[in-house]
Amino acid sequence: MHRIILDTDPGLDDALALFLALASPEVQLVAITTVSGNVHIDLTTRNALTLLELTGRTDIPLARGCDRPIIRQPVIADYVHGHNGLGGIELPEPQLQPVSQHAVDLIIEKVMAAPREIILVPIGPLTNIAMALRKEPRIAEYVREVVIMGGALRVPGNVTPEAEFNIYADPHAAHMVFHAGWPIRLVTLDVTNKTLLQREQVQALASNSSPVTRLIQQMVVNFLDRFGQSRGITAFQMHDPLCLAAAFQPEIITWEPAYVDVELAGSLTLGETVAYFAKRTEDIDPSLEYLHPPNMLTSIGVDVERFISLYIDRIKSTFQ
Repeated sequence: MHRIILDTDPGLDDALALFLALASPEVQLVAITTVSGNVHIDLTTRNALTLLELTGRTDIPLARGCDRPIIRQPVIADYVHGHNGLGGIELPEPQLQPVSQHAVDLIIEKVMAAPREIILVPIGPLTNIAMALRKEPRIAEYVREVVIMGGALRVPGNVTPEAEFNIYADPHAAHMVFHAGWPIRLVTLDVTNKTLLQREQVQALASNSSPVTRLIQQMVVNFLDRFGQSRGITAFQMHDPLCLAAAFQPEIITWEPAYVDVELAGSLTLGETVAYFAKRTEDIDPSLEYLHPPNMLTSIGVDVERFISLYIDRIKSTFQ
């Protein structure tokens, strides 16, 4: 059993990732924590509570987290995810309430109570994770693994030419998390850009007319019609669902050790993730490997067909 804390900023693909977690028997969702990112913390928290109610999983504790980055001014991506984070799809106001603890305190409590059992899966900006580290540095020794959706290593960014949104939204938090000395898998745009859910696949998925599959259809189709059409985007990139899958089926992705750091000072490159790969070409000075030993495993390939089949099969079989 993979015991996971999902740190999230729903968000269209965050919602799809949450559904995959709930549909996977290998996964025990220990808690959900929300962070400001795709939309403001008020909306990410509301959305997460609404999705739990929709799926009947009100037993999972949910804690509201940080409402702004550590240093920089807040950035949101409502132009991608719609004004409410769910593509403008309006769902009933949730009756479920967050727990009284702040997300940072809940993360610390759960990790410290179960040494080397908890996998942290942050699929939004890393603010909550960095603040938990700052408050209780020992969590770096107690966590089993951190599986992060973020960064772009050999491909362009998706919010600037160099930066991926989650890292760009709080680069200082990412820097803290990357250098905490705990096991990290980084799921980057290098692979998530390749995992495409086609319009036809989501239409077929919704054929059983369950509330969850109907919502997936509405969100994806709305995104493709509203945001994708003018940009030549014809399929939905499964950034966060792939990251969630990597937490319990890491073999879906091909990994390579690398030293990854975050640009904090560049006026044009803020949030860029820079990688020194362990496997070097002959024209690179080998001394760099000793100056920058790998601090994580990075995604360099993905079995797209296996992942998309996994996603569709899990959602179909669970939400009927």
